[in-house]
Amino acid sequence: MVFSYLTALHLIALVAVSLRIFSRRTAHGTAVAWLLLIVLLPAVGVVMYLLIGERRLGKIWMDRAIAMQPQILRWAQDIPAANTVNPETLTTGAESVSRLATGSVGLPLMGGHHLQLLADSESIMRAMIADIDAARSSVHMEFYIWSAGGFVDDLIAALIRAAQRGVWCCTLMDSLGSRPFLQGEAVEQLRSAGVQVVEILPVNALRALFVRLDLRDHRKIAVIDRRIAYTGSMNIADPRFFKQNAGVGQWVDAMVRIEGPAAWVLEAVSMSLTALQTGSDFAPPPTPDLVPAGNCPVQIFPSGPQAPTRHIEQLLLAAIYAARSEIVLTTPYFVPSETLMTALRSAALRGVRVILIVPERIDSLLVRYAGNAYVEDMLVVGITILLFGDGLLHTKSMVVDEEIAIFGTVNLDLRSFELNFEVSLITFDREFSMAVRETQRHYESRSQVLELERWRARPNWRRLLENAVQVLSPLL
Repeated sequence: MVFSYLTALHLIALVAVSLRIFSRRTAHGTAVAWLLLIVLLPAVGVVMYLLIGERRLGKIWMDRAIAMQPQILRWAQDIPAANTVNPETLTTGAESVSRLATGSVGLPLMGGHHLQLLADSESIMRAMIADIDAARSSVHMEFYIWSAGGFVDDLIAALIRAAQRGVWCCTLMDSLGSRPFLQGEAVEQLRSAGVQVVEILPVNALRALFVRLDLRDHRKIAVIDRRIAYTGSMNIADPRFFKQNAGVGQWVDAMVRIEGPAAWVLEAVSMSLTALQTGSDFAPPPTPDLVPAGNCPVQIFPSGPQAPTRHIEQLLLAAIYAARSEIVLTTPYFVPSETLMTALRSAALRGVRVILIVPERIDSLLVRYAGNAYVEDMLVVGITILLFGDGLLHTKSMVVDEEIAIFGTVNLDLRSFELNFEVSLITFDREFSMAVRETQRHYESRSQVLELERWRARPNWRRLLENAVQVLSPLL
């Protein structure tokens, strides 16, 4: 009798979740993964689906996002023509990538930039602190993780100094990523000095009933005086102290320092998230008068779970299919979608040199096993996989033909494509692309090539485990 009741409950749960999945046109791989989980582990599967099965930002957030979208598009359309560049000036492949970016998020190709790649954490933080100390009007910072200690304490002191001399300072911190920091003394010091602190996507038991708690703000943005900006992979954390008990070594990051109109575009992108969280109006300050700092054309490309499609995945696919000779990618987490895998394999098969650089050790066993399931499929078509052994390589970059560079916060996994608020800088400047490529070569020099025969020699239990985890990878 008890068994019959359990069987009936199992069938009811399977039918109910199946109908919910089918009504929302869930991606094929994700739908299959959820159905398999519910078949194998009914109670666990149903609970997990209720918690993380859908991209639920909450009614308030989504109502605000829908209301704000026309405002953002009008603001983007009013960007002065003097700051924009006609995509027809680019090569054919670059033009297609640029037009897709504009069509996806509404932000145009912009000129007049000087870009500086900073490839070590100490240089990044010292440059940022120097710019904050020189700030005259505003400092706006949005980072997934804030973690006190080391040179982060120096940055906090710089923010306090800026606020005390009358500079408007605002900091955005992800509630989950920055949880220890938000509960520490540094936040109170910032607030006491007049720095605005905005906790993005608060995490608590009550919210878990209405929203999906693993939808996170993964962006890294700093804007000073609306003229200078930073973005890339580095959090506000000193790698000498951050997650040292994870057994992966120090995190290795890179950031780009931007001078030019993309700085105030990045600020507006960040301010839109502030408005979504607080309910305030989206009202970025008027366009500043800027003397061109250089001649580098760039585009800002925000993405997030409020969008109905995977805009960032579409952008990466366009760049891959535009490649003629070489694609080099770095990412700490590689759990690709089927379409991304197809694009990379197709590039290799048509003679494009494809290099993927990933850390040898990462801080998630599930993600490592899921990513390993794709290794053989890439090696057999000639894709080079390099294992970085000198820490957790956290830089997210793609360089295509040393002509197009996509650089920012996006990992090559479904979490970045679907669940996180992310931001990418797209550049169409050969000098900057070559600078990123040189940094990638530096990573290559600290990596080992993964050989196909060596990979095939791994134990059978590893292969089975990797394939099993890979089936559930859409849920990771």
